[in-house]
Amino acid sequence: MKKLILLIALIIISSTIKLSATCGVGFSNVVVVIVPDAYPTETSWEITDSTGNIVLSGLAAGDSICVPVNSCHTFTIHDAYGDGIYAPGGYWLYVDGNLIATGNAFGTIASHSFGCPAGSVCDTPLPLSFGLFTGHFEDTWYEYTPLVNGMFNISTCGMNTCNTKIWVYTTCPGATLQEGPPGTYAYNDDASCGLQADLNVMLLAGQNYLIRIGDNLNSCPDSVHFSFSYIGPITGCTNSMACNYNPLAVVDDSSCIFYPNPLCSGPDLRFDSVAFVTSMGMQVVTAQTCDVNEGCLLGYGSRYVITFSSKIDNIGTLNYHIGNPTTNPGMFNTTNCHGHAHYEGYGDYRLYDMNGNLIPAGHKNGFCVMDLCGNGIYNCGDMGVSVGCYDEYGAGTQCQWIDITDVPDGDYRMAILVNSHHLPDAENHQEMNYLDNAVQICINIHWTNGVPAYTILPNCTPFIDCLGIPGGSATTDCAGICNGGGIYGNLNGDSTLNIPDVVMYEDIIANNTGPANSCNDLNGDGQISIYDAALANWCRISHYPPPPQMGNTNPCNFPRNIYNPADTVGLKITSVDFANHYIDVEMLSPIANVKAYQFKIHGATILNVLSLASSLDFPCDIRSCSATNEVFALSQQDSTLDRRMFPQPLCRIFYSAITDTIICIESIRDIVNQNTERVATLIY
Repeated sequence: MKKLILLIALIIISSTIKLSATCGVGFSNVVVVIVPDAYPTETSWEITDSTGNIVLSGLAAGDSICVPVNSCHTFTIHDAYGDGIYAPGGYWLYVDGNLIATGNAFGTIASHSFGCPAGSVCDTPLPLSFGLFTGHFEDTWYEYTPLVNGMFNISTCGMNTCNTKIWVYTTCPGATLQEGPPGTYAYNDDASCGLQADLNVMLLAGQNYLIRIGDNLNSCPDSVHFSFSYIGPITGCTNSMACNYNPLAVVDDSSCIFYPNPLCSGPDLRFDSVAFVTSMGMQVVTAQTCDVNEGCLLGYGSRYVITFSSKIDNIGTLNYHIGNPTTNPGMFNTTNCHGHAHYEGYGDYRLYDMNGNLIPAGHKNGFCVMDLCGNGIYNCGDMGVSVGCYDEYGAGTQCQWIDITDVPDGDYRMAILVNSHHLPDAENHQEMNYLDNAVQICINIHWTNGVPAYTILPNCTPFIDCLGIPGGSATTDCAGICNGGGIYGNLNGDSTLNIPDVVMYEDIIANNTGPANSCNDLNGDGQISIYDAALANWCRISHYPPPPQMGNTNPCNFPRNIYNPADTVGLKITSVDFANHYIDVEMLSPIANVKAYQFKIHGATILNVLSLASSLDFPCDIRSCSATNEVFALSQQDSTLDRRMFPQPLCRIFYSAITDTIICIESIRDIVNQNTERVATLIY
């Protein structure tokens, strides 16, 4: 079948190219070919000109257009579900019969430019060497591959009067181009020369870098002048016993100092409270899947958030060196929706009521931590904050907020912490002072006609943890005990979340024996269901064991109760075999992959159940509860029943007696999708 589909796809591509319109002299023929998978409505695309105007767009079907020769255009393809197009389907982009781009597993979005002048987009960068250069575009792109490891300088100082910026990337950011540092390898805006940018950056031999030279919000109407030079090998202390050891250095600069030298006192990260308060604002954001999956937002649709900037200064005497997931894996989370490493110690955003109870509105934030002062040494390849330097993520950055959509009227304490667990850095240097790692303000949240607002209250005591320590990292466990050992979902008391805990959840459901409490009710709805078991299973796979130095008894931020109204799953009784005493049930799930379900049968007493799904695709533990007459199933291996446009067999229910003239699915307790979210359900 796949060979037949591929043959059909090749015929479609060949026919589309031959049948596309012939363009006149001075015009190029652009052909878009889309071979969809089973979900064509998820695919959309557009071609935009150099000013961003859409000149052609479509859904799954392709099309062709004539554009002026050598005019700059960008083709962008989207997938609403986020998994691209299943092979052998895909997209093909041709210009005058030449294949420009193709792909299928592109995730949510892919972008390709064509006909653009060299240097105007990241797809066609200009080669860069040492010397003076002039960028003639709004953003001019260059590429450079070093022959040796070393420190390099990129500078616009003394050559411009407008506000300039410098970005360095390791891959083309495509359609996700931003004005700030997110997604970059290194970045600088305003340096010691005023509005000009000056960046000392470590580059590694053999790695290709993309360098973007531009301005701040069209500040430079004409060209941007800059220089690129090699500073030299990385210098610093090369003695690993020294307190200022620099593992990146290849040339010793005689700067090594050793304990008990007072200069060995350490780094000191300080949260900039002024930048935080002055940047605060209200915003409405539309929830994306990754925002919800990583805890940045607590639901789908439009969400009301309080945005703010996080600026962290190192005012200590030593660099705060973090490293990367390879050199220091314990300080990073590499299991997340975005698919890249998050530094776990960066930001901890909390909201408390006036009685000190934590409100489920904040989240932990992880980013690339880099020097943004221009003369530091750290970037996304080797993270940290140099002495006298800073890192900042502005209020416009994704997840730089607290979600207050479900927070009622009242007074609250808003606490923002950096390095909340007081971690030593990669060189085992503790900070000199942890009292300046947190900032707290008191706010009043009030709702008017369904829209929230906030005001900053004039008096607010400093942030104090549950042990009474200013700026401390102590938190309450699931039982409300400060720095207690209670772990959410740990039913067997072995101090970790594992398979035996998931099995105990299923035993509680099967025997209808469990009263819900704050430690076992993982979604906080007052009852134990298959959703709690699925949450425990998700957490033990994605977050356990947590990095030992984190000391976090709630790495999954429970309670977590996410409802996704965009995913709808239906159940139906397809047949009843009265001779052999069983009922067959099917499932229709065109949007969501399903990892767990629980529903109730009326009119027949359940004896036992059997899964009709493939044991290879969906190996699950399927059981029933005689007290509630419910069927439930969960894949402990985190497998899912893949979505399909047509119904698929789900389970066979053997019954011991018929109790009514009507046999039906009475209700659906929960169906859980691949992101461990409850979905909309129906009985059809």
